[in-house]
Amino acid sequence: MAKITPGVGPRHSQVVVLVGATGDLSRRKLLPGLFYLSSAGFIPSCRIIGVSLNQIDADGFRKIAREALDQFSSRKVKDADWAAFAETLDFVPIGAGADALKAATAEAERKLGNDNSRLHYLSVPPNAALSAVRLLAEADLVDRSRIIMEKPFGTDLKSAVALNAKLHEVFSEDQIFRIDHFLGKEPAQNILAFRFANGLFEPIWNRNFIDHVQIDVPETLGLGMRAAFYEATGAYRDMVVTHLFQILAFMAMEPRRPWSRGPSARKRTRSFAACCRSTRSMSCAGNTRATVPRPASTPSPIPRPSSR
Repeated sequence: MAKITPGVGPRHSQVVVLVGATGDLSRRKLLPGLFYLSSAGFIPSCRIIGVSLNQIDADGFRKIAREALDQFSSRKVKDADWAAFAETLDFVPIGAGADALKAATAEAERKLGNDNSRLHYLSVPPNAALSAVRLLAEADLVDRSRIIMEKPFGTDLKSAVALNAKLHEVFSEDQIFRIDHFLGKEPAQNILAFRFANGLFEPIWNRNFIDHVQIDVPETLGLGMRAAFYEATGAYRDMVVTHLFQILAFMAMEPRRPWSRGPSARKRTRSFAACCRSTRSMSCAGNTRATVPRPASTPSPIPRPSSR
C-alpha cells in the first residue's frame, strides 16, 4: 500500500477508545478503516482500545478484527501490515469497569510517549450512549479528548435534547462530533463535487431545470448481528431520518459562500426547514412476506400485501 507523505495527518499520537468495538458497524467500517489509515501512514502513532459487552481479551479482539478485515476488506491484507496493526490493539470488557479502562489507556499512552490525544468513538445504540459517556467520565478520560457520537443521536427530539444536556455535563461542545458515517462514503461526497465544482451542472441545479430528484436505497444487507439494534431503533430511524435525510440535504442545500467560515451543517439545516411537512396521504407503506420454507399445504401466516 502506498504510504502517505510524512507530515500529513494528525500532529499528535492518538489513543482511540472504540466503544462498541465488536458490533456490526465496527466490523464493517471502523476496524477496516482504522487498519487502512494506519497502514497508509495517516495515523502512524496510534493505539486502539476496544470496549464492548463481550467477555474477551486482547487476543480475542484481534481475532475479531482479523475476521472483519478478511470479510469486509476491499483490498488484500498483507501479513506485515496486519502484524503491525494487531500490535496496536487492546481490549477492555465493559464489565471490567472504569478502572480497567483507565489503566489500559494509561498503558497505551505510555507506549506512545508524550504529547498524545484521545479519541472516543461511540458506535453504540442511543440507549447505550449515556452509559458509555459515564464510563469515560469515571475513567477520567475527558481531558485531551474528543468524542464522536454515531447516529442516531437519541430516538426522538425529546431524548436527543436530554442526551445532549447530559453529554454537556461531561464534554464541552468543541470536543463533541455528532456524525453520520454515511456522509463519509465517496458517492455521497461526490454529490457535493458534482453540484458545486462542476461548471456544467452547477448553474442549472435549481427548480427551473430539475423536475424532481428520486433517492433510492436498493438495500441487500439483512439484519445480521443488528437484530437487537433494530428492535429498539427501527429501519426508519436507522436509514430515513439519518442517512437519507443527509443525502436529501446534499441534493437540496444552497452553496456556501467562499468566504463563509460556518459549517455546511447550517446549510443542510436550512434545506430541511424548506421541506414541506409530510402527511399520511403523501406516504406509501408496504409489508414483507415470510421467506422460511414451509409445506405447500400450510397457509402463509402473513397476508399478501395489498395493491395500494
